[in-house]
Amino acid sequence: MSGARKFGLILFGAILVVLFAGIAIAQGIGKPSIPGGDVIYVQDVPDGRGNISEDDYNRSFEQTWKRGGLQSAPKKGDAQYEQVKEAAINDLLDQAWLSGEAAELGVTATDREVANELATIKKDQFPTKKAFDDFLKQSGFTMDEVRFRVELQVLSRKIQDKITKSVTDVPESEIENFYAASKASFTTPETRDIRLIVTDKKANAEEAIKELGDDPSDEEFAKVAKKLSVHSSKTEGGKTVATEGAFPDPAGSDIMSADTGTIEGPVEAGKQFYVFRVTKVTPEETKSLDDVRDQIKQQLLPTLQQQAMTDFVADYNSKWTSRTFCKSEYTVSRCDNYESDGRLDSADPKCYEAGAGSNPDLACPAPVELPKPMAPGGNASAGALLGQSQNLPQRPIQPSDTKAAAGAGAGGSVDLSQLGAAAGQ
Repeated sequence: MSGARKFGLILFGAILVVLFAGIAIAQGIGKPSIPGGDVIYVQDVPDGRGNISEDDYNRSFEQTWKRGGLQSAPKKGDAQYEQVKEAAINDLLDQAWLSGEAAELGVTATDREVANELATIKKDQFPTKKAFDDFLKQSGFTMDEVRFRVELQVLSRKIQDKITKSVTDVPESEIENFYAASKASFTTPETRDIRLIVTDKKANAEEAIKELGDDPSDEEFAKVAKKLSVHSSKTEGGKTVATEGAFPDPAGSDIMSADTGTIEGPVEAGKQFYVFRVTKVTPEETKSLDDVRDQIKQQLLPTLQQQAMTDFVADYNSKWTSRTFCKSEYTVSRCDNYESDGRLDSADPKCYEAGAGSNPDLACPAPVELPKPMAPGGNASAGALLGQSQNLPQRPIQPSDTKAAAGAGAGGSVDLSQLGAAAGQ
């Protein structure tokens, strides 16, 4: 992966874990006026982080086109301008929303935690101090902005832990339902200890029966098996264990239904002949619910924790969308006052112009955008926050670039488990 591409994918953008991915659904509340000097207002965010000014937007816009690999800022009317604009706005919303959620949950990040996280990022991503200094110059980020982004990462992880760890037990009804539906997995099938001789010729099988007699000792059976059997068990004196389906029928079914102690055969199965004696039968056994209750809890608990995270994500997007108000020229789908025109946010505006279908340079989405699966929680790593870059020729920003960088698109943030993997490429 190229340096600038990695830069666009890994860099700060929407650093706010997949925690907060999903489609925002507005909950109708009173719509306050946007404070003077702000272009976006997010209610109930402390320290003024919900007040987004035009200067805030301009700075985010600059950082977004830089991490997108562009050599200069796109102008209004350019194909990538609206994509960069939306990515910049969504990046600002990610910061405000996560700050507000952390405050409501009472989740904080200490200076030491932020410092340790930043040290880890530098160690993983930047081999030298110069590499980090170059990153600051290329990205347009100040050290204060870097620390704030790292703080958000710490808060994000703590929120995820708080939600998942709030689920500590599994309801008895779910344990019982799982046991009933999965009883076969707790059942040990019947097994039979047997003495076995397998031959390729019927005459050899008949000879084996003759030499064994009616009641051979283990030593006598072993001697005949070693002499005449072609089965691997002959090195063990003919000893082996049979289960349902272990041997071809009719030999297999005969073995599983025979009485213990008697010599049986020869039974032809395929092109071979079986002589055997069942020495022990261990009946099928199903473990009781009490025996496997703890095991089932261990299996179900992560699923319930993930469901708690999924429910939290849905509430998070709904709640913060209903608290977000944007001036008309700064409206995106995560604003409560957003009104869709039916066009997909990820699509190039040219896709909706006449003749778009015949333009080979356009990659337009289907008329109906399919929902993307959400991976609640993800496996965020510190290395997902920062990246290094190199200058590349000017190129259009693809929808995937802006979504990965700003994580918003249809309303939500980036999957750090994927970005963490990208960081290691």
